[in-house]
Amino acid sequence: MESPESENSEQATEADQETNLRHRKLLTCAKKTIENASLLLRRKIPCTGHLMTPRRLWIQTIPTQECDVVLMFPPGAQDFTLMWLLSRLRAGTPGLVVHVRHHASSDSYGFYLTAPFPVLLKAAEELHLPKTLKSEFGGGLKEFVQQEAACFEGTDNESTFFTTQERQWLVLHLLQTLRAAPGDQLGGLKLIEGQAIVPKCLSAGIISQVFPLHDLPSLQKLQKSWVRDFFRKQPLDDICNYFGVKITMYFAWLGHYTTALIVPAVVGLIFWVCFCGHNQAVEDVGYVLFSFFNVLWASVYVETWKRYSAELAYRWGTLDQRDELLVEPRPLFSGTLEVSPVTGRLEPVYPAWKRNVFRYFVSMPIILLCLAVVFIIMIVTLQFQDWWDHFITDRGYMFCLSYLPKIFLAVVITLLDEAYYKVACWLNDKENYRLDTKYENHLIVKVALAA
Repeated sequence: MESPESENSEQATEADQETNLRHRKLLTCAKKTIENASLLLRRKIPCTGHLMTPRRLWIQTIPTQECDVVLMFPPGAQDFTLMWLLSRLRAGTPGLVVHVRHHASSDSYGFYLTAPFPVLLKAAEELHLPKTLKSEFGGGLKEFVQQEAACFEGTDNESTFFTTQERQWLVLHLLQTLRAAPGDQLGGLKLIEGQAIVPKCLSAGIISQVFPLHDLPSLQKLQKSWVRDFFRKQPLDDICNYFGVKITMYFAWLGHYTTALIVPAVVGLIFWVCFCGHNQAVEDVGYVLFSFFNVLWASVYVETWKRYSAELAYRWGTLDQRDELLVEPRPLFSGTLEVSPVTGRLEPVYPAWKRNVFRYFVSMPIILLCLAVVFIIMIVTLQFQDWWDHFITDRGYMFCLSYLPKIFLAVVITLLDEAYYKVACWLNDKENYRLDTKYENHLIVKVALAA
């Protein structure tokens, strides 16, 4: 017979085995439950999949402390695209600092870009950025030269030598200098040798957007001294340091024009008081005199704005622009690579006759067709308005129904305006202008025709 002690030990062993089996079943069930919940959560909220299954780039992201320009990709961008562009940025633009960040809410990646001070100095020399000389060297503005950096004011302070706008402009220049090598291809996008990679990817939709980041302290300062202070003169120098010369020139013209309008407003009020209420002959004399005054005022205003804009351009170092032959081609300008007789470097060349043929035989007919369509729709709508007014009057309908044709015309004009703007941009791209200024000027002309 077995002793009571051996029976108790066997019972304890069986109990331990049953307990271990229950623990295994419980762990297995819990593991399956967690996996099912994770799978369900990924299906319901796709962006959480990046938090549960880390990808290579997500592991390599670095918290960004400083950033000047952000390059964003559309949601669902492939790892191959990101890694290819990242490797090209680091190899093709030495010194450019690139941080990769993932935005879980939109399932999109972004490259946060900045550059150290020596790289910015080199880019400033390439762009011929005007900077202020020290007083002992004559003062005034002079195109920056890296070898003469000690002659410029503020070179000893890396954080303040370049303004926020200048840093962002220089970093954007470094991005645009990234050129395609022979045989480069990104997915289905074929790149021509020497073509700017970032602008081409931006136009093809591989890159969703490229934008600078705001400097909140400077923005808050402008908000107090410019936006909220209605009765104070515009801080044009601060606006120029933050937004650049082009935008500042617009606000300078806006302020100058608004101030100049006080003169015809006061004179018009005087004419109205003196001539209104008299006989028709006296009023006609007043209208004629006021018309002559407006012509004289407009001529004087144009000359005063020329003087004032020249003064501002001299102050901000843009009065003496470089010759167009020495300006870098537009990044999206395409053509065959040939040696430039001026710079001695390979630059894209596009025959002028091709541009003129497309402009006169494609652009102009399409623009005239668009204008004709808008004119016909306007005439038909006006005819429909007359018929509709008689219709609701004869039937005794509510008077508010007479606004339906006007609402229809407003909606149609808005849709046609959006469509025409896209057509104008497409035509302007096909005309393939070499310089940004010519591209913008021709685009303004096309858009203004339909305004």
